[in-house]
Amino acid sequence: MRQWRKRYPYPVAWADERANKQCRRSEGEWLAQFEGATDLRRRQVTMLVEWRFADAPVPRHHALQGIAGPAAWGHARRRIKKALAASSPTAALDLLVADEGGVPGWGPEMASVVLAACRPDLYTIADHRALRTLQALKLHLPRSEEEFARLDWWPYLTVCRRLTDVCGLSLRSVHHALRAAADEAPNLPEPPERRHRPPRPR
Repeated sequence: MRQWRKRYPYPVAWADERANKQCRRSEGEWLAQFEGATDLRRRQVTMLVEWRFADAPVPRHHALQGIAGPAAWGHARRRIKKALAASSPTAALDLLVADEGGVPGWGPEMASVVLAACRPDLYTIADHRALRTLQALKLHLPRSEEEFARLDWWPYLTVCRRLTDVCGLSLRSVHHALRAAADEAPNLPEPPERRHRPPRPR
Protein backbone atom coordinates (compact mmCIF):
# COMPACT_ATOMS: atom_id res chain seq x y z
CA MET A 1 0.00 0.00 0.00
CA ARG A 2 2.77 2.42 0.88
CA GLN A 3 4.57 1.72 -2.39
CA TRP A 4 1.41 2.14 -4.43
CA ARG A 5 0.67 5.40 -2.64
CA LYS A 6 3.96 6.83 -3.89
CA ARG A 7 2.67 6.56 -7.47
CA TYR A 8 -0.34 8.80 -6.87
CA PRO A 9 -1.65 10.97 -8.53
CA TYR A 10 -1.01 8.73 -11.53
CA PRO A 11 -1.13 4.97 -12.04
CA VAL A 12 2.64 5.03 -12.63
CA ALA A 13 5.32 7.36 -11.39
CA TRP A 14 4.94 10.77 -13.02
CA ALA A 15 8.51 12.04 -12.87
CA ASP A 16 9.83 10.55 -9.66
CA GLU A 17 8.66 9.91 -6.12
CA ARG A 18 9.59 13.42 -5.03
CA ALA A 19 7.42 14.99 -7.74
CA ASN A 20 4.50 12.74 -6.83
CA LYS A 21 4.93 13.66 -3.16
CA GLN A 22 4.79 17.34 -4.05
CA CYS A 23 1.56 16.74 -5.99
CA ARG A 24 0.02 14.95 -3.00
CA ARG A 25 1.08 17.73 -0.65
CA SER A 26 -0.35 20.39 -2.97
CA GLU A 27 -3.62 18.48 -3.28
CA GLY A 28 -3.80 18.04 0.50
CA GLU A 29 -3.24 21.74 1.11
CA TRP A 30 -6.00 22.59 -1.37
CA LEU A 31 -8.45 20.10 0.14
CA ALA A 32 -7.74 21.46 3.64
CA GLN A 33 -10.04 24.41 2.95
CA PHE A 34 -13.03 22.05 3.07
CA GLU A 35 -12.16 20.08 6.22
CA GLY A 36 -14.69 20.45 9.01
CA ALA A 37 -17.15 22.47 6.94
CA THR A 38 -20.81 22.16 7.88
CA ASP A 39 -22.02 24.06 4.83
CA LEU A 40 -20.51 24.84 1.41
CA ARG A 41 -20.83 27.72 -1.01
CA ARG A 42 -21.67 27.06 -4.63
CA ARG A 43 -18.19 28.22 -5.66
CA GLN A 44 -16.65 25.59 -3.41
CA VAL A 45 -18.86 22.81 -4.75
CA THR A 46 -18.06 23.87 -8.30
CA MET A 47 -14.36 23.60 -7.47
CA LEU A 48 -14.86 20.07 -6.15
CA VAL A 49 -16.82 19.02 -9.24
CA GLU A 50 -14.15 20.38 -11.57
CA TRP A 51 -11.38 18.74 -9.53
CA ARG A 52 -13.06 15.32 -9.49
CA PHE A 53 -14.05 15.31 -13.15
CA ALA A 54 -11.17 17.30 -14.62
CA ASP A 55 -10.65 14.70 -17.35
CA ALA A 56 -14.29 13.59 -17.71
CA PRO A 57 -16.32 16.34 -19.43
CA VAL A 58 -19.66 14.49 -19.57
CA PRO A 59 -19.89 13.60 -15.84
CA ARG A 60 -18.58 17.09 -15.04
CA HIS A 61 -21.36 18.68 -17.09
CA HIS A 62 -24.06 16.57 -15.41
CA ALA A 63 -22.69 17.28 -11.93
CA LEU A 64 -22.53 21.01 -12.57
CA GLN A 65 -26.10 21.04 -13.90
CA GLY A 66 -27.23 19.81 -10.49
CA ILE A 67 -26.11 23.07 -8.86
CA ALA A 68 -26.94 25.49 -11.71
CA GLY A 69 -29.51 28.17 -10.95
CA PRO A 70 -31.00 29.39 -7.65
CA ALA A 71 -33.55 26.60 -7.24
CA ALA A 72 -31.12 23.77 -8.02
CA TRP A 73 -28.44 25.25 -5.81
CA GLY A 74 -30.87 25.81 -2.94
CA HIS A 75 -31.86 22.14 -3.06
CA ALA A 76 -28.24 20.98 -3.37
CA ARG A 77 -27.08 23.17 -0.50
CA ARG A 78 -29.77 21.83 1.83
CA ARG A 79 -28.90 18.23 0.95
CA ILE A 80 -25.18 18.87 1.42
CA LYS A 81 -25.75 20.42 4.83
CA LYS A 82 -27.86 17.46 5.96
CA ALA A 83 -25.36 14.95 4.56
CA LEU A 84 -22.46 16.55 6.43
CA ALA A 85 -24.46 16.31 9.65
CA ALA A 86 -25.59 12.70 9.11
CA SER A 87 -24.21 10.06 11.46
CA SER A 88 -24.71 7.18 9.04
CA PRO A 89 -22.38 6.85 6.01
CA THR A 90 -25.18 5.28 3.99
CA ALA A 91 -27.63 8.05 4.89
CA ALA A 92 -25.01 10.69 4.12
CA LEU A 93 -24.47 9.32 0.62
CA ASP A 94 -28.18 8.80 -0.04
CA LEU A 95 -28.87 12.44 0.78
CA LEU A 96 -26.66 13.46 -2.14
CA VAL A 97 -27.09 10.92 -4.92
CA ALA A 98 -29.69 11.69 -7.57
CA ASP A 99 -31.37 8.27 -7.36
CA GLU A 100 -32.38 8.99 -3.76
CA GLY A 101 -33.72 12.50 -4.36
CA GLY A 102 -30.35 14.13 -3.88
CA VAL A 103 -28.52 16.41 -6.29
CA PRO A 104 -29.48 15.82 -9.95
CA GLY A 105 -26.55 14.49 -11.95
CA TRP A 106 -24.71 13.23 -8.87
CA GLY A 107 -23.78 9.60 -8.36
CA PRO A 108 -21.73 8.02 -5.57
CA GLU A 109 -18.43 9.36 -6.92
CA MET A 110 -19.42 13.03 -6.76
CA ALA A 111 -21.42 12.65 -3.55
CA SER A 112 -18.47 10.99 -1.83
CA VAL A 113 -16.09 13.74 -2.93
CA VAL A 114 -18.03 16.26 -0.85
CA LEU A 115 -18.11 13.88 2.12
CA ALA A 116 -14.42 12.98 1.87
CA ALA A 117 -13.30 16.58 1.40
CA CYS A 118 -15.23 17.81 4.45
CA ARG A 119 -14.88 14.71 6.66
CA PRO A 120 -11.58 13.05 5.61
CA ASP A 121 -11.35 11.03 8.83
CA LEU A 122 -14.72 9.39 8.16
CA TYR A 123 -15.08 9.11 4.40
CA THR A 124 -13.09 8.38 1.29
CA ILE A 125 -13.87 8.91 -2.38
CA ALA A 126 -16.00 6.33 -4.16
CA ASP A 127 -13.58 5.56 -6.96
CA HIS A 128 -14.05 2.91 -9.64
CA ARG A 129 -10.28 2.49 -10.02
CA ALA A 130 -9.91 1.88 -6.29
CA LEU A 131 -12.81 -0.57 -6.43
CA ARG A 132 -11.00 -2.44 -9.22
CA THR A 133 -7.96 -2.80 -6.96
CA LEU A 134 -10.04 -4.16 -4.09
CA GLN A 135 -11.61 -6.67 -6.45
CA ALA A 136 -8.17 -7.84 -7.64
CA LEU A 137 -7.05 -8.19 -4.02
CA LYS A 138 -10.23 -10.20 -3.33
CA LEU A 139 -11.27 -7.74 -0.63
CA HIS A 140 -14.57 -6.77 -2.27
CA LEU A 141 -16.58 -7.95 -5.28
CA PRO A 142 -18.20 -4.92 -6.99
CA ARG A 143 -21.80 -5.07 -8.13
CA SER A 144 -20.90 -3.54 -11.49
CA GLU A 145 -17.86 -3.72 -13.76
CA GLU A 146 -18.71 -0.40 -15.40
CA GLU A 147 -19.43 2.01 -12.56
CA PHE A 148 -19.39 2.52 -8.82
CA ALA A 149 -22.81 1.34 -7.65
CA ARG A 150 -24.49 2.96 -4.66
CA LEU A 151 -24.75 -0.43 -2.92
CA ASP A 152 -20.95 -0.77 -3.08
CA TRP A 153 -20.49 2.30 -0.88
CA TRP A 154 -20.77 0.80 2.62
CA PRO A 155 -18.75 -2.40 1.91
CA TYR A 156 -16.12 -0.33 0.09
CA LEU A 157 -15.86 2.22 2.90
CA THR A 158 -15.67 -0.58 5.48
CA VAL A 159 -12.74 -2.23 3.69
CA CYS A 160 -10.94 1.10 3.27
CA ARG A 161 -11.36 1.85 6.98
CA ARG A 162 -10.00 -1.59 7.81
CA LEU A 163 -6.96 -0.94 5.62
CA THR A 164 -6.22 2.27 7.53
CA ASP A 165 -5.89 0.18 10.68
CA VAL A 166 -3.80 -2.52 9.03
CA CYS A 167 -1.46 -0.19 7.13
CA GLY A 168 -1.34 2.77 9.49
CA LEU A 169 -2.39 5.15 6.70
CA SER A 170 -5.11 7.78 6.54
CA LEU A 171 -8.27 7.14 4.54
CA ARG A 172 -7.05 9.62 1.95
CA SER A 173 -3.72 7.81 1.64
CA VAL A 174 -5.49 4.45 1.28
CA HIS A 175 -7.53 5.92 -1.56
CA HIS A 176 -4.36 7.25 -3.19
CA ALA A 177 -2.78 3.79 -3.05
CA LEU A 178 -5.83 1.90 -4.32
CA ARG A 179 -6.40 4.34 -7.18
CA ALA A 180 -2.77 4.28 -8.27
CA ALA A 181 -2.63 0.48 -8.15
CA ALA A 182 -5.66 -0.24 -10.33
CA ASP A 183 -3.70 -1.18 -13.45
CA GLU A 184 -1.19 -3.33 -11.59
CA ALA A 185 -3.34 -5.09 -9.01
CA PRO A 186 -4.92 -7.61 -11.44
CA ASN A 187 -1.45 -8.98 -12.16
CA LEU A 188 -0.67 -9.77 -8.54
CA PRO A 189 -0.25 -13.43 -7.62
CA GLU A 190 -3.20 -15.15 -6.05
CA PRO A 191 -3.15 -15.01 -2.25
CA PRO A 192 -2.56 -18.40 -0.64
CA GLU A 193 -5.63 -20.24 0.52
CA ARG A 194 -6.10 -20.37 4.26
CA ARG A 195 -6.06 -23.88 5.60
CA HIS A 196 -8.12 -24.59 8.64
CA ARG A 197 -6.22 -26.64 11.17
CA PRO A 198 -8.14 -29.48 12.79
CA PRO A 199 -8.81 -28.94 16.49
CA ARG A 200 -6.23 -30.41 18.80
CA PRO A 201 -7.35 -33.45 20.80
CA ARG A 202 -7.92 -32.75 24.47
